[in-house]
Amino acid sequence: MGSKPNSISHIGSAVPAGSNILLSPRRSYNELEQALRRAEQLTERTLVELLALQQQQQQARDSDTTDKSQMQRQLHFMIKQGQRHEKRFALLLVELDHYQQILAQYGAATARQIVELALARMTGVIRECDSISQQGEGQFLLLITDVTRIYDVVLVAEKLMQKLALLNGICPEQLGIEVSIGISRFPEDGNEAGLLAERAAAAMRYAQRRGGNQFSFLR
Repeated sequence: MGSKPNSISHIGSAVPAGSNILLSPRRSYNELEQALRRAEQLTERTLVELLALQQQQQQARDSDTTDKSQMQRQLHFMIKQGQRHEKRFALLLVELDHYQQILAQYGAATARQIVELALARMTGVIRECDSISQQGEGQFLLLITDVTRIYDVVLVAEKLMQKLALLNGICPEQLGIEVSIGISRFPEDGNEAGLLAERAAAAMRYAQRRGGNQFSFLR
């Protein structure tokens, strides 16, 4: 009558030959406490960075909203002044062509730098009496005052395209930035802010449909 296998030999027989059993080394209480403290610090740092990023995004949204409101107020003021003193002005809606592709290829940080640099270069083109505001991702609205001839607006559009044609120093390769510009004029294209903005947007979309990197009027 054979003897029953004891528990140890029974367990050992279930392990395939040549297998290794790895046992985790025991960790002291101090080591566990230090690991927990490091994990808590990492979590806290991550939360702080996330909060800072959310605040930056909110500030950017608030700034964009403020810029748009200021532009709307100035536009209404210019319409009243134009009606009273027969002064002319123009709206230019400028959009960076292929902005979404740039965002996808280089990331949000690089795309934001391109937008900021584009904004700085456009600000250098316009006069102190003119205004500029960011309307959306890669889109800007310019208010050009004291427009006596259509040539005045064409000259501004051409200068904008020249300044934005090449943005260097952001990526390893040179970025050729192209823009589509839609132009509306007061009073030729309307005497209401919404109508002028819509006609500038329609002209900009027409320029994009024609291949971009150009400006357009609606006639």
